[in-house]
Amino acid sequence: MSAIPPIGSVGSIASSAGASATKAPAAGFGDAISKGLDSVAKMENKADGLVSSMAAGGNVSISDVMAATSKANLGMSIVNEIRSRGLEAYQSIINVQV
Repeated sequence: MSAIPPIGSVGSIASSAGASATKAPAAGFGDAISKGLDSVAKMENKADGLVSSMAAGGNVSISDVMAATSKANLGMSIVNEIRSRGLEAYQSIINVQV
């Protein structure tokens, strides 16, 4: 009986299947999360700037302030949901009996 060879990484499987080796590797899950957090931080900073400008008497419409704060709030809600689902998945994996 012959031994089963180990499973290679996704990149080695793709290159052995005839994929072009000159392409940059796809961004991972961590990169996607990092970009998402950066995006939410930018939305929050924009909303804070608009609120500060409006409070200081700047020429900012209330609709722009409301839209920016709503976007920032929605972004934080999404981040919180992703965190909760990730934690649930982690706990499920930890509770798997082997």
